[in-house]
Amino acid sequence: MRNRLSHVALSRRDFVSLILATSACCLLPGPLGAARGDKGQDFNADNYYLAHRDELLKAFRKTNAGAREYLGAKYGDQLARSVCRQAAARFRDLLPQLPEVGGARNRIIKNIPIAGWYAAFYGPMKDHGRSAEEVGRLLYDLNQIELGSIPPDQARAQGASQFTPEYVQKLQEFCAWTQKREYPGNWVAAFIPGDGRNFDYGYDYTECAIVKYLKAQGAQEVAPYVCLNDFIQSRAYGTGLHRTKTLAQGDGLCNFRYQQGRAVTQDWSTEVYKFRRGV
Repeated sequence: MRNRLSHVALSRRDFVSLILATSACCLLPGPLGAARGDKGQDFNADNYYLAHRDELLKAFRKTNAGAREYLGAKYGDQLARSVCRQAAARFRDLLPQLPEVGGARNRIIKNIPIAGWYAAFYGPMKDHGRSAEEVGRLLYDLNQIELGSIPPDQARAQGASQFTPEYVQKLQEFCAWTQKREYPGNWVAAFIPGDGRNFDYGYDYTECAIVKYLKAQGAQEVAPYVCLNDFIQSRAYGTGLHRTKTLAQGDGLCNFRYQQGRAVTQDWSTEVYKFRRGV
């Protein structure tokens, strides 16, 4: 199965650009500077997702191809075809109604369509007797394959860029902007300066756009699994994430703390047993 999946993953660069460069859940904002639309952005400019409809559907199609390969190897072709066909239709329906979080002003808006991916797979998988954990594992494993395809030097360089004064300043500005609460569906974040010993900087989310969206879609039980992608990304990029609380697990906040070069010891194996126990 590894060879089959690796072949699919290496051909799916749109999956990389969406789920990794901008983060799978609530990780750092992407490259410095506000997001900018393509030439066609003026079309449906009042709805970011419709303005970017073609590229978002293309990315999902490529992810769905990887999901079909993965599910077919694990559960059989019949389930894989059915789930992926239903998920494709579901994502097309969900896309125009994804929550307003500021459009191109929001530096991590591309995480919202990723939440749509989880919502799109959740219903069909559940209809076939599969659990939220299995939905989470599907996208977690695809993400991990993609991370493995990035040259380590490239990943580390990208991670190092997230500790520059300019980047940290942009992150502070982003957190301050979310505090205005202009959009009910948005994240709300507070920047946490480093303590000079245990972490370089961090931030606390007291509201999470992904958790709110998945709850509205009746798919809240998959939300904790979305957050696990943060650890494998941080490990690949060398950004040293440590986190003990998440809104998805019912805590009052998500406490992200980063230290450049620190080993990331949390991942699926360390966290999922907590979900199972309700910890």
